[in-house]
Amino acid sequence: MKWIIISCILCVFGCFKEFRPSESFVTDYLTVWKNFTDVQVNQEIFPVSTYSYFATLIIVFLITDFVRYKPIIVLCGLSGAITFLLIVFGQDVLTMQILEFFYGLFFSTEVAYYTYIYAKVDKKHYQEVTSHTRAASLFGRCMAGIVAQLTVSLDILNYHQLNYLTIGAITFATIWACFLPSVGQSIYFHRKNENNFSTYIGTVVLQQNDLNQVLHSPEQPEYSSPNISLIRKVKEAYILLWKDFLQAYSNNHVIKWSIWWAFSTCGYLQVSSYIQLLWQTAVVPGDKIYNGAVDASYTIIGTITVFCIGKLPFNWSLIGDTMVSFMSFVEGVLLVVSSYSYSIWLLYAAYIVFGIIHHTMVTVASFEIAKFISEDSYGLIFGVNTFFALLLQSILTAIVVNGNLKLDLRSQYFVYGGYYIAISILYMIIGISNIVQHCRKGTGFKILLKQDHN
Repeated sequence: MKWIIISCILCVFGCFKEFRPSESFVTDYLTVWKNFTDVQVNQEIFPVSTYSYFATLIIVFLITDFVRYKPIIVLCGLSGAITFLLIVFGQDVLTMQILEFFYGLFFSTEVAYYTYIYAKVDKKHYQEVTSHTRAASLFGRCMAGIVAQLTVSLDILNYHQLNYLTIGAITFATIWACFLPSVGQSIYFHRKNENNFSTYIGTVVLQQNDLNQVLHSPEQPEYSSPNISLIRKVKEAYILLWKDFLQAYSNNHVIKWSIWWAFSTCGYLQVSSYIQLLWQTAVVPGDKIYNGAVDASYTIIGTITVFCIGKLPFNWSLIGDTMVSFMSFVEGVLLVVSSYSYSIWLLYAAYIVFGIIHHTMVTVASFEIAKFISEDSYGLIFGVNTFFALLLQSILTAIVVNGNLKLDLRSQYFVYGGYYIAISILYMIIGISNIVQHCRKGTGFKILLKQDHN
């Protein structure tokens, strides 16, 4: 049961890391309290975190493995604390852009949180620990939303004071991270039994002569030397990274779910980044806003669905494409409707459903990918998929928000809706083809509720 203890310790960090009540009203804080304009927030401040997240992710991922996770988890907490300290004391656009850089770093260092557990537990527990870590994060967001809404609605705290709760929670998470169990080995740079050349990489076995051909040259010392040079470690890590990459992405199932994961994550990050600006356009001046209640609602429901989804015995290999298509279509319709609606309650409801769908289906995608890759490569694939999601988001931001188009908020959300509908059409075609193939093989819907253990 050791893996449960480790999972719980990590989940405490994830919960407090996500307890950021000030985020529910951050747009109103910047525009009302700090007196920035909507245009400055939309085009000059918020996009910086997108570019920062994208620029730092791959470097952070490689460093995470090299330093064995824990220092990067601590850095995650520190960058979050710096972000909210700057938002409290900053008064100009440049300071806000600097804090957005640290905010992007905060998100990129989350890769250590999501991959640490895979270096500590057996593969048979991957589906469960994936649900645990995501549920902990959603629970933290839920509590943040509840606290934010109650304290603001009851005039206990204002938008400015909420930042101190956020800073306190992230500071606690940072201190807690210092007590996480150390990782004795990492996946690529500090492997167990480094002098053992029969290394499993998924289903591919690298025999001693395979590695000797690459790692050994006449002028180099024997690999069994106790002092392995940094260059040699980097060479071996590169070989292992490349082998894992090729093995994972040569599987059509992994490619299919990874592409959807990247597209969906891109869309979710873009929608959630600017949603409060859209809500502002529908709020009657003087009326109370319920952003915190919305965050709490979709995260508490999302927590329940994410925790339960791993227990459902569906054959996602058969119905996954169709479900992804349907859910993406619903998300697209919700965003298109939101782009036209001036009813704040409809906008709130649409975002709640949108968030629940995203977190549920991303969890499905995560454990479906994990089933078909080696136990050592989940972190790599997660990092690569996130990289492509951020590449797409950066392109989307550059075109729609910062580019020549510079669309207004409602036009932006219409584009995002069309984006999800396009994804839906693509996966509907794939899904229909997949079901037809199963029917021709005679399996059809007889295996609808059987898990795929391939």
